[in-house]
Amino acid sequence: MTQVIAISVAVDSVVHVADTLRGHANALTARGDTVPAMIYWTSFDTTILAVADSTAGVFVGRRAATTSIQARADNLHSNPIPISVIAPATP
Repeated sequence: MTQVIAISVAVDSVVHVADTLRGHANALTARGDTVPAMIYWTSFDTTILAVADSTAGVFVGRRAATTSIQARADNLHSNPIPISVIAPATP
């Protein structure tokens, strides 16, 4: 059976303003096997963390604050993942 029942997500929880963040996700079956599936990503607030590529999981930090992202495969959504966008360190 290849029905997707879960999404496994790996992503850093912090990104600097103007830097890129990339999420990684896999669709899983009931047996825990990874199966091919198109995964789409979204940001809960694109003024904080913009989606640069929704199918590759690429985001760009826009302003210092916290928001969440989420991965979706078919009608299944991952849990919201909190991401902190922080100001770059001053030299």
